[in-house]
Amino acid sequence: MGNRHPNSPMMRMKRHEYEDELPEEVIREILLRLSVRVLLRLRSVCRSWNSLICSHEFAMIHVQHSTLTQRPPLLCWEEGSGRKDDIMHCSSQSLILYRQQTTFVSYPAPGKFIRGSCNGLLCLSQGFPYKTLTLFNPSIRSVSPSVPFGCSHECGNFVYGGFGYDILHDQYKFVMGCGASSLITDSKVRSGAVVFTFGANPCWKTVDHPVFPYHVADNGYGIFVSGTLNWLVYDSTSTRNYKTEWFVLTFDLKTESFGRMCLPIVSRCSDYTQVPQLSLHNNCLCYSVYTTCTLFCTFWIMKEHGVKESWIKWLAIPFTTLISPYVSVAPLYVSEDHNLLALDKSNDSLFVYNLRQNTLLYLYGYFPYRMSFFLCHESLVSPSHYCGLKTID
Repeated sequence: MGNRHPNSPMMRMKRHEYEDELPEEVIREILLRLSVRVLLRLRSVCRSWNSLICSHEFAMIHVQHSTLTQRPPLLCWEEGSGRKDDIMHCSSQSLILYRQQTTFVSYPAPGKFIRGSCNGLLCLSQGFPYKTLTLFNPSIRSVSPSVPFGCSHECGNFVYGGFGYDILHDQYKFVMGCGASSLITDSKVRSGAVVFTFGANPCWKTVDHPVFPYHVADNGYGIFVSGTLNWLVYDSTSTRNYKTEWFVLTFDLKTESFGRMCLPIVSRCSDYTQVPQLSLHNNCLCYSVYTTCTLFCTFWIMKEHGVKESWIKWLAIPFTTLISPYVSVAPLYVSEDHNLLALDKSNDSLFVYNLRQNTLLYLYGYFPYRMSFFLCHESLVSPSHYCGLKTID
């Protein structure tokens, strides 16, 4: 077989010849199209490759390319059933293809909970509401030291939050607000939401709350899309909530300001058998709802964020082919063979549904406790770059 050891003189000579033959720009474009797992191995090929792959600029371009090409993301959640406290993840594609044979990877994170995902990073918190914050990249198994995040307890269970990226200032931010703040007039909470910016010198800032009343639905995790965080909300001041309309509460991470956005259809609380869902699909905001008047679970996508006219109906699934007629579905990932991996929040279950055949293919049982799932694109982005501290691997 000859001398094929990676560090043998012959192999080193071949690597040098390969480098000389291909321009640096071509090598870079090839590497950008490879998965994180392959890139981590290729760091040992030569110093120039290692320097390129480990650079922050390459990491940011790679994750943007990965997001645009719709490479299958990781599905992440925390395992905290009393036996252990781990951050779990697996490939969304493997859940569709292999089902029972799927490999789940865990990372110990005692007492920490996922609060958001962006560019391959998970934002973890400890305590309630949010005593510390930590950045974690499951793809490269790298976690930053925890930083303190002091906030008021006056909101109680009304706390909501979101994690996202401000591309204008190259900063990651965590936003915490209080869904009851518009009702609280004699409280410090009324003065605004808290914006935390990660960095070598992390900073906290209070911004004004929106003047309109609202109540955050479901788990209160913001959906990051196009530089904004988005929550599904409804008016909490009405004495007849079954007649209130839903809308989207938005927060622009560049301007650090709140706003509101209309949904594709005017639906009232009385129309629903389950709470509608806001999620992310193909880098677009997705709104899914099952109403008593349609007998379908309908999915809408906002093709251009913030433009009401860009809402389009993506698909509609008849309730007779789903798990039950009382579903609250959030799509997670659609494979090339038109298999949809989705979460039914009405009973905390994952399922695979074929969109062409309108058939439920597989159901991943029910989880014994409330679960929150997050999609996380594989990336090389290092948490330490945004914390100014040494990363703990």
